[in-house]
Amino acid sequence: MKRLAALTLVLLACSAAFSGCQKSRLDGLVDAEGVVTLNGEPVAGATVLFAPKQIGGQAASAQATTDEKGAFKMTTLDPGDGVYPGEYTVTVMKDRVEGGLSPEEAKDRMDNPDKYRGQAPPPQTVVHELPVKYADLNQSGLTVNVPPGGQKDIALALEGEVDLTPQEQTAGHGGGR
Repeated sequence: MKRLAALTLVLLACSAAFSGCQKSRLDGLVDAEGVVTLNGEPVAGATVLFAPKQIGGQAASAQATTDEKGAFKMTTLDPGDGVYPGEYTVTVMKDRVEGGLSPEEAKDRMDNPDKYRGQAPPPQTVVHELPVKYADLNQSGLTVNVPPGGQKDIALALEGEVDLTPQEQTAGHGGGR
């Protein structure tokens, strides 16, 4: 019985040791890491999106969220698993949603549609905390070419003025960009 308990402990220890080193579920991914700055200052809480320039073969979009120092590590499928080597168009956005319905209010409206018939929900606005052009694949001007060995020093240096005027969102639009 002691031998079985010892074997179980060894197996659990081995399992725990290897769980942090799981192989990515996608073959061929490489590290892609960097920092986002706006006018030289780190940008925390921004969403970075890599969209492959060439479709087909080993190509997939990837995303990341910047930390308090503006640092990011790209994810294709599993957190921090990287990207396929290749050329990407990059977008960076950081938006704050104001107004609208709380999750509880939205659920109540869905559960009780007759109660709210004829009542429009309160308006929802979005404040773009980065220059809007960086959120548009066709206007961002940002590209990254990730080599087969990966890249850990990607610098996304954004520049420009930020317009913090709330932009009203209309029903059916996911950001109005």
